[in-house]
Amino acid sequence: MDRKEFGKLIAALRQDMEWTQFNLAEYAGIDLAVISQIERGAKKHFEPGLLVKLANIFHLTTLERREFFFAATGVSAEQVVRQPSAALATDTQDADKTLTKMIRLVEQLRVPAFLLDVYSDVLAVNVMAAAFFQIPVSMFETAESTSGGYNAMRVMFSKELATRSRITENWDEYAVRSMRFFREVSLRYRAKPYFQYLIKAFRNPAEYPLFDRYWKLVSSVEQDREANVDLFSYSHADFGRLNYATATTVSLTLYGELLLNQYLPIDDHTSRIFEQLSAQCGQGVLRLAPWPNKPMS
Repeated sequence: MDRKEFGKLIAALRQDMEWTQFNLAEYAGIDLAVISQIERGAKKHFEPGLLVKLANIFHLTTLERREFFFAATGVSAEQVVRQPSAALATDTQDADKTLTKMIRLVEQLRVPAFLLDVYSDVLAVNVMAAAFFQIPVSMFETAESTSGGYNAMRVMFSKELATRSRITENWDEYAVRSMRFFREVSLRYRAKPYFQYLIKAFRNPAEYPLFDRYWKLVSSVEQDREANVDLFSYSHADFGRLNYATATTVSLTLYGELLLNQYLPIDDHTSRIFEQLSAQCGQGVLRLAPWPNKPMS
């Protein structure tokens, strides 16, 4: 991201804290003129100490900090992927090929799996995962006409509380870890119009009564995450006690990462539940949110 885009990101992070530029300068111990230069895209060089001060004052988690420091390099997503040349053709420039490859993998996996973009919009889910999450049909039927209709945060935190209704123990921990993932993968995109469109919807307390609470809670919990793996242990109303790890496979594209989440059983009972779901559902995949274009209702 170039300096102007990085400046917009800093402004978005500041506004999320409900601070003025003066507040940010005072709390971080940075000259107000420097904050202004950063947000206008006028500052071209960032000293490591300056970036660390900003990451600290924004209370970023470890993986959010990694995304933040990457954003400050000035390198865009388009420049990260391999560039074509006269001697070399590369699929990294073809969004359709990349998406097709990842969706095929989602379909072939014999564990619950789904594909997300950097906004946590669910692009595809295998039929096994659809059965595992037990998402109400009404949520699919209204998705196209709902802000964030295909987003994982809607399933977690909308007033329907589709996930919470099935998890009978440890839902708080489940919610914090899910929110932390959303915050981490979206960090570099917080100033983008589509993210702003989503966050406006998610911060409507009438529709998402718990979203803001868990958004803020992520910054204050002691447990951090330094790898793209999370362990989940909770009691489910239909499946009993579940223990699994979520592992994320990242595919780099011109339009930001595609994230393949796989649910890996770590005890015999969970393994049997997944085997039963696989036998009942077979193979198949449901296409959901559009990508890379992100229409806003």
